[in-house]
Amino acid sequence: MKRIGLIILSVLMTVCAMQAQTAKDSVRIKLQTTAGADIALDGDWSSTNIMYTKVATGNHNVTVRYGSLFEKTYPIEVSTTGKTEFMFLIEGEANISCTPQATVILDGIPQGLAPQTLKVVGTHNIKIQGDEQEYYDITDQISIKPFEKRTFSYTLKKRPPRLYGMVIANYSGCKAYGVTLAMCRNWGAYLRLATSDGQFGIDADGYPEPNHEGGYYGTGIFKKKDPSYIICTAGVMKRCHKYLFAYIGAGYGQFGQKYEEIKDIDNNEPNYSKERYISGARGVAGDIGVIVKYKALLLQVGYTSILTGKFGDTKWHHDPYIGLGISIHKNKKRN
Repeated sequence: MKRIGLIILSVLMTVCAMQAQTAKDSVRIKLQTTAGADIALDGDWSSTNIMYTKVATGNHNVTVRYGSLFEKTYPIEVSTTGKTEFMFLIEGEANISCTPQATVILDGIPQGLAPQTLKVVGTHNIKIQGDEQEYYDITDQISIKPFEKRTFSYTLKKRPPRLYGMVIANYSGCKAYGVTLAMCRNWGAYLRLATSDGQFGIDADGYPEPNHEGGYYGTGIFKKKDPSYIICTAGVMKRCHKYLFAYIGAGYGQFGQKYEEIKDIDNNEPNYSKERYISGARGVAGDIGVIVKYKALLLQVGYTSILTGKFGDTKWHHDPYIGLGISIHKNKKRN
């Protein structure tokens, strides 16, 4: 009996020693594979693509599976002095490019400006986002198999221009005030009106201004009847850039002063004899200009010329003008 007891004690001591040695030689390791894939250590499958576990030193087998597309077993060796993290990525490669340059968004996460090389596998949602004022976004769904390389090219579609209404107050070189009304998307139209009553007048002696050649004013005195400046033009407008509009048009223009000559012979009531223009031009007017847009503000620079119908001392009348105004459009959110 004593001998049997010694044998049992020896066996127990050996088992304890082996357990102590095993505990001493165990190592905590990390196993990781691509998201969406499964991973197992020696046939023990993890519920996620990352596994933290404590194993004995020595050789082990790691199995990686991605649905029915991929499955492979990798041997690893674990030691107390070796690596403790093992990566088994089975990603593919998606090369994304687009025209014009835009932001690539993968599964709702911005990846930066294209071109981009994305290390992914499986099915993903992709969005190409450019300037929302100029282009429509593109959404797509891409599928990459393990270790597959694919190229995706996109071209953003331009949005149609906004329809802008424009109201501009302008001022010309001959001290005339006016207004320009316009509406334009890609093409449009405009109307410009301007008038002034301050370019010519009657001097203290009753003579018209400005002076005439040789200082001759005619007989009698003069009474001013009509405004000295009238412009009414309309035409087409073109959107040349999102910040620049150009226009050209024609209409009627009058520059100068119309007077009625008064003859006073017998110092009684004056006799009104005839009407005449002292100096100026009237007839068909040409109009050309540009409008620069910055946010809702508009800056106008234009040039008007009365092309026909000269009279008096003036030949053709040329008149530059500038304007300042606002643009009006429906601020609709763009999806």
